[in-house]
Amino acid sequence: MKKRRYGLILLVLAVFGWFAGVRPQLRTFEEHSLNHKIKIEEVASYTQRLNDIELIQGQGEAVQKNLQALYLAMPSSTQIPEVLVMIEALGASTGIVFSTASVGNPTSSEVPVALTFSGSLEATTSFLNAVYSNIRAVSVKSQSLSSSEGTNLTVTMQLGLVYKGGK
Repeated sequence: MKKRRYGLILLVLAVFGWFAGVRPQLRTFEEHSLNHKIKIEEVASYTQRLNDIELIQGQGEAVQKNLQALYLAMPSSTQIPEVLVMIEALGASTGIVFSTASVGNPTSSEVPVALTFSGSLEATTSFLNAVYSNIRAVSVKSQSLSSSEGTNLTVTMQLGLVYKGGK
């Protein structure tokens, strides 16, 4: 009988301990567990945002480098004589001979240039390829081609040298 009484008392104490001590702790643990899950999701969200920002920053830096290269490719108005020297150097390196070269009045974004030169088919082709693939931006407004009795070609071109404007 005493054993039953002790068993019953222990059972009552266990039930009372469950409701008084363990059950409130379980609720607190569940709340902490839920808060922990929320924090983990917030951290994952912030990590993804940081990755996105780094990706955008990298893309922005690449675009900025391209823009800087384009900006360098467009001379200022004070550098236009240098561009003409560059064209003359391209001509000399490809074997063409200039007969005329004139510079017109600049517009807001281009400087008109008229060139007349002659050379062999290979030299003329090399020069035109060098002008078209040069880092300096040039728009070809017109070009005409004629040949003489010999093997030389004569080319007349109207170019627009793209520039920044201002100094």
